[in-house]
Amino acid sequence: MWTVNDGITILRERGAKITAQRIAILKNLEGRTDHPSADMIYKDLEPDYSTMSVATVYSTAQLLADAGLIKIISIDDKRVYLDPNTNTHGHFLCKQCGRIFDFSVNEKKMLCAASSSENIARIDSTEVFFYGVCCNCVEKN
Repeated sequence: MWTVNDGITILRERGAKITAQRIAILKNLEGRTDHPSADMIYKDLEPDYSTMSVATVYSTAQLLADAGLIKIISIDDKRVYLDPNTNTHGHFLCKQCGRIFDFSVNEKKMLCAASSSENIARIDSTEVFFYGVCCNCVEKN
């Protein structure tokens, strides 16, 4: 995982302007495992950054994704989520509570299985999404 200082360094190396709002977004994302949406981050930060907009969060998220600091995941048709964990892993979306959970995947096995197809020349990235009901929701019913 990266730190806010790592993020600032990487953004500077890419020629990005370091603003108070971008630092606040980095701080908000640092170490998170709950896959917040841009709207969630905006709601967290807006009281302290009155000039911030949801568009600022989206544009900063794209900048962070381009820099390899986060993944932008589209696991449902309602919104996009931000994931500071850029290591290869899968995502599970609970259809009852809406929470997103990470799970481990064996990247080598996935790549071997996919590349055995005669139609695939190169694989650049992988995304694995599972959908269902989480254990907490099953226990409540």
